[in-house]
Amino acid sequence: RGLSAEGRTLLQGAGAALRLWAERPNRLRVESFNEQRKVVQCFDGALEPWLSHSDAAAGATQRMAPADRKDFLSNADFDGPLVEHRAKGYEVEYAGAESVAGRPAKKILVMNQANDVFFLWIDDETHEILRRAVYRMNRGQRILEDTFFSDFREDGGVLQPHRIETKVGDNTLYLMVISQMVPNPEIADELFAAPKGWPELTPEDRPVVTSRPGG
Repeated sequence: RGLSAEGRTLLQGAGAALRLWAERPNRLRVESFNEQRKVVQCFDGALEPWLSHSDAAAGATQRMAPADRKDFLSNADFDGPLVEHRAKGYEVEYAGAESVAGRPAKKILVMNQANDVFFLWIDDETHEILRRAVYRMNRGQRILEDTFFSDFREDGGVLQPHRIETKVGDNTLYLMVISQMVPNPEIADELFAAPKGWPELTPEDRPVVTSRPGG
């Protein structure tokens, strides 16, 4: 149904404390903060996701850049792209067997009509996602961005990754380490609320998500 978590992040060499709240099917709020700044990113499941940054526009709420909005909407999908993938507009294909950090896994090609293409590696034993690979354009060059999911622990009877690291080659772009996770907390609707008059999602952005059967 949902979860809350606390931990720390490392983004472009700067560390910060982290708090997040997520609810099925696709509501998400992430806060990162240190003594110098605070950043909030949020999606209420209906309107455009928004952000506020204490160093920008005096902390006022802002629209996300299109690429950031797309990534945040993807991250807000509580069950991930493989659960009810056809209802979400994805096609999947088996792409072979390949180990991740010594664990046997199945490599899956995922794509949709918006020309989003990425690979997932699924653990043979736990069926959890161990790795995600996405090709992105950066300054006219195509680069491979890898995200690794590790340190799985059981929270409320469900395995959850407590370490998430995104890399390009040997360089770490983003690191999240979860120290505490609470399954199915009580979360007030106001926590996800968008500002009054906030724009709706465009049809191109709107995620097609449904809750897991029995969820």
